[in-house]
Amino acid sequence: MSFLDGHFELRESQRLEFKEAAAGLPQDVWETYSAFANTEGGEIVLGVQEDRSANSFSLVGVSDAEGLADRVWTTARNSQVVEHDVLLPDSVSIVRRDGLEYVVISVPRAEREDKPVSVYDRTSKSFAAYVRRGTVDQKASRDDLDRMTYDRAPEADRRPLEDFSLDSLCKETVRRYRQVFSGSKPSSPWNSDSDGDFLYHIGATARGRDGQTHPTKAGLLAFGYEFEITRRFPQYLLDYREQTSGGTRWDDRVCSQSADWSGNVVDFYLTVIERLSRQFKAPFSAGASGVRHGSENPVTEAVNEAVANALVHAHYGSSASVKVVLSARELEVTNTGDFLIDRNVAIAGGFSETRNPTLMRMLSLIGATDRAGSGLQKIWSVWSERFGSEPVLEEHHSPAHVRLAMPLLRIASLRAQRAKYDDEIMELLAMRSRSEGVCVADVEGAVGISERVAQKALKSLFDRGVIVRERRGHQLRYCLPNTERTSNIRNQ
Repeated sequence: MSFLDGHFELRESQRLEFKEAAAGLPQDVWETYSAFANTEGGEIVLGVQEDRSANSFSLVGVSDAEGLADRVWTTARNSQVVEHDVLLPDSVSIVRRDGLEYVVISVPRAEREDKPVSVYDRTSKSFAAYVRRGTVDQKASRDDLDRMTYDRAPEADRRPLEDFSLDSLCKETVRRYRQVFSGSKPSSPWNSDSDGDFLYHIGATARGRDGQTHPTKAGLLAFGYEFEITRRFPQYLLDYREQTSGGTRWDDRVCSQSADWSGNVVDFYLTVIERLSRQFKAPFSAGASGVRHGSENPVTEAVNEAVANALVHAHYGSSASVKVVLSARELEVTNTGDFLIDRNVAIAGGFSETRNPTLMRMLSLIGATDRAGSGLQKIWSVWSERFGSEPVLEEHHSPAHVRLAMPLLRIASLRAQRAKYDDEIMELLAMRSRSEGVCVADVEGAVGISERVAQKALKSLFDRGVIVRERRGHQLRYCLPNTERTSNIRNQ
């Protein structure tokens, strides 16, 4: 909603604030200024009266729009009131409608190096930073300030963690990463490095003030054991779930807290991408190392971008998580933290602003992301073409997190999708003799679905009495009953 272009409702929102300004420039304008700058940006409209008892607003205008606009500019540049001026040359406008004048202050989202944007608080007699939570301006919490402070340092994830040793890193993950790296960059001189030199070259380790080599923050996240990572980030969580059967529980899960694998970012990424490649019926290419990675299929490439982007843009602070949930309706990817640039700029592409550049570099070295700022643009393009709908990208606050939802069905219902699989399986059975039948692997390969989906489709047909099942040795095989040949089973 924008007051400037007339597309707004007379109610406040995350990006729209009304002030009456009957007695001049309200002092609390600067709290909203700070909140907008530190969150998503927004418009402050002077000349709108609020009736708190009726919870409504009315347009009343201001008496001296030009004088009020000048006061805004003067105060914004007063370092005793506003610690940092983020207003752009056209940020203050005078709008005339129906004989009334309004002053609109368009506050941009502050650049990462300018946050937190603080203003003078007369109550505490000190500077304070605010954030926007719905229609309310709140003082920034310790978590908010920690996130903004971290984002000000563009290479914060490359600093050595001097209270961690190289024993905190999982050697098996390093081996797995190096296999993929050598397949992606066979001519790199780093392939002949020792593990210690290799980790130093990619930014996973650095020398501390004690002269010793320690993991960097990015290195600990990428290669560390989960129990070591949670020493630094107690709420660290990576979670992948498949919930494609429609039940309340997950069908498959990869969780960093399960204690049966390393729990780090690299292993999570490689494992989840392999799972998703099977689900999206386009196997990733396998290099000489045998590790699957990379795909020429645009859908799996877009899925890869979604997962990789979440991992490198997540804020790994007091609350640190990346969650990937695959359901029959959508692929949902969420990560802690907020946007560093405006949503529309991120989707348009061509501009890269990464919260964890060293971690991003590590993943780009194995082909996970191109570092060109085109990841979301690619996702939007592919999903519009292949699924007939755009993904949904949302920024939430308290706690700060970003959610990307990628719809998987066009107009067809889940029943129609199931019927499509059923028809293809029946067509396959019609081409086989009853004595031959099919197994799960036959359906998986012929229909192009995952093993789990093939199992469920065959079980559904069996439970409905459409096909019969026989055990032959250690294998279950499915076939048509007697000599029946039919593929139209939608109504059964």
